[in-house]
Amino acid sequence: MNQTLALYTKLTKKNEKLGRAAFSAAFALKAPYFRTITPVVKTMEPHRGVVAIKKWWGVQNHIGTVHAIAIANGMEMAMGLLAEATVPKGMRWIPKGIQLDYVAKTPGDVECVAETSPEDWAKEPPFTVDVRMTGRMVKDGTVAVQGIIPIYVSAKK
Repeated sequence: MNQTLALYTKLTKKNEKLGRAAFSAAFALKAPYFRTITPVVKTMEPHRGVVAIKKWWGVQNHIGTVHAIAIANGMEMAMGLLAEATVPKGMRWIPKGIQLDYVAKTPGDVECVAETSPEDWAKEPPFTVDVRMTGRMVKDGTVAVQGIIPIYVSAKK
């Protein structure tokens, strides 16, 4: 098990809510830009990462919805959680871009989800991680943002 996934598992085992908060803060310290969205890690496991972002003035745009860049930041964090939990031992990963489609407004709290399958990781890199964002305030669980993040996986030097 990867060190990052082991830490998440350890912290969330005793007290899930407190462990998630502690892990989320630690993960955001490792990649400081993530602090700008005050993320809460909901899920970290192979092939799946989920990050919650609360709507507050620091992530809003001029029309009062969650800003597109805040959402992109959450998508990248969810992808990073997935990649850390999935990458084979002795390998490393790096994102090679991001492609997102904004298909609905995001008036409230959101969840950014990244998913792959074992078959994706068997392909030649770069391969893509599917990402989507839904929100508590988005009607009927509609996906408000969807896209892909290509990642490259290579051997550690």
